[in-house]
Amino acid sequence: MTSCAAWPASPDLAEQAVKLDQSVEALKDEVIEFNREASSTEVEALLPDYRRLNIYLRVKVPGLLLESFTVQIDDRQPEVHHYDEYDSRALLNKDSVQRLLRVSTEVGAHKIKVAFRGRLADAKPDEPPLSDQYEARFDKTTYAGDLEFIIANESRFRGNPRLTLRQWRAAP
Repeated sequence: MTSCAAWPASPDLAEQAVKLDQSVEALKDEVIEFNREASSTEVEALLPDYRRLNIYLRVKVPGLLLESFTVQIDDRQPEVHHYDEYDSRALLNKDSVQRLLRVSTEVGAHKIKVAFRGRLADAKPDEPPLSDQYEARFDKTTYAGDLEFIIANESRFRGNPRLTLRQWRAAP
């Protein structure tokens, strides 16, 4: 019976394997950076600043689990975002903000309507859902526009959840 002893890896082979692994990792990093730059370039080409409008959502009501959030700009078809429990709970993390939309909009005055529907995590099954809607006018400038909708209690001492709007203005 003969015994097969494992041949130790030569230092050159082990060193080459480490260098190859480092090269592969560096290539992965370059691909990630290239994809990031390509995505940014695509957004700039398809949605230049003078047309870009971003719509964000923040939930500041402890335990509010969203079921849906609807956004309608001017007379466009409403965009409805449906939430499962996982996604709704993710919005409850401190300082969580979700970008709902990135759309192309002409410079000038516009109308926006938003609405939400949800339940508190500790609500009984027979309790009606919580909801609110908000309608406003905003001016889209030649800079990228950002609108943030915030769902918060009417007062510090609870109250019904209400929608408010914060329009971010770019510094010229």
